[in-house]
Amino acid sequence: MDLFQVLLNINDFQDNETIYVVEPWTLESETKVLKEPDIGLIQIESNHLIFEYFLEVSIVKEIWKNLEHRNLCMHDQCQNIIEYAIHDA
Repeated sequence: MDLFQVLLNINDFQDNETIYVVEPWTLESETKVLKEPDIGLIQIESNHLIFEYFLEVSIVKEIWKNLEHRNLCMHDQCQNIIEYAIHDA
């Protein structure tokens, strides 16, 4: 699944799950959504790919709420979430 699909379908995921994405982070990047173990994970390896911590699902849902009032297309809203993960998380 790519990051764009995950972000568009964020409400299908549980708040206690975490998003991991292969760098560089783009809307087309391979993505996994997993329940983060208690020890926390910065990265996971799967099928010879390294998935880096991106954001918790609950944080993405909160960002969506904050973007609702802006007149942005879905693509731009998703791009804003990537920018948040890179610069503010």
